[in-house]
Amino acid sequence: MCRRILPIVFILFFSVGLKPPTAVFLPADNYSRIDAYARNTPDAYARNIAALSDYLTTPARTDMDKVRVIYAWMVSHIRYDMAAVNNRGSQRYYSELEYANRVLRQRKGLCTGYSLLFKYLLKRAGVEAITIRGYARTEDREAGNPVKMIDHEWNAVNIEDEWFLLDLAWAVTTASEGEGSNDFYFLTPPELFVSQHFPTDPRWQLLGQPLTKSEFDRFPKLYDPYFQLGFSPNFPREGQLRVQGTAQLTLQNEQSVEYLCTISRFGQSKGTEVPVTVSRSGLLQHLQFQVPVRGWSTLHIFARPRGYTRVRKYDCIASFSVYNS
Repeated sequence: MCRRILPIVFILFFSVGLKPPTAVFLPADNYSRIDAYARNTPDAYARNIAALSDYLTTPARTDMDKVRVIYAWMVSHIRYDMAAVNNRGSQRYYSELEYANRVLRQRKGLCTGYSLLFKYLLKRAGVEAITIRGYARTEDREAGNPVKMIDHEWNAVNIEDEWFLLDLAWAVTTASEGEGSNDFYFLTPPELFVSQHFPTDPRWQLLGQPLTKSEFDRFPKLYDPYFQLGFSPNFPREGQLRVQGTAQLTLQNEQSVEYLCTISRFGQSKGTEVPVTVSRSGLLQHLQFQVPVRGWSTLHIFARPRGYTRVRKYDCIASFSVYNS
């Protein structure tokens, strides 16, 4: 899908008490000024949805500004409520607006809370946003296997008559240590987003040719570094590998990449590193390795740019379910 680059124009206020005199910033090529303004919002403006939305978006001159500043405030002020993960009853609500206000008041929530508060803050600002329910592939054991539960919620926003996808809960929960958010999940291209998100309403895939649920269920578990390291959106569509001792896998990346692979018993997180041989033909990188475990196991693939020697840090890019007969 061809996606235009939207200009960012943001006029920032320096606070003197609670009265904001104006100061104008020229259009920026990143979000640093917007994010700083959001992070430094005085608590006095965050007591209700109307006041918060008005404060955050008053300097904005485009809908993109409004979307980014509200996103930046939420990922820096609303924490993911881990205690509620196993107590879903605490997240019951009688109206969307009531729940959004509760999340704002408590400064914590789960995916539904993030998506609803985001929606209502933008509604106040005059930007159309919706919440989307669907399936999300969150565990390695789901690689190549059906995702059975509709247990996730995210957003789509309309910016200049084009719809974009966001997942604030994942932006918070997948952020690296020391980073406020993982912006991979801010306006993610649909062809990447659908690798791990499947909406109940197929039109919100935002794809010219929507996928079926059975197609989605066969995908591997992909992690955002897969795309951030330059691997092709044309990712492997089969998350199950059936092998006889030796496994082969082909990935597409124009950059030179170093790999590390581990095999673990199915359902277990701790794996054993296995040697991997890589050959290249054009953009295709062919991986070959031995599978020492009989039956089902989980293959984790880690990668890093070749030649980056200062820190030998590999990022997990994908997992596959492997059956060795």
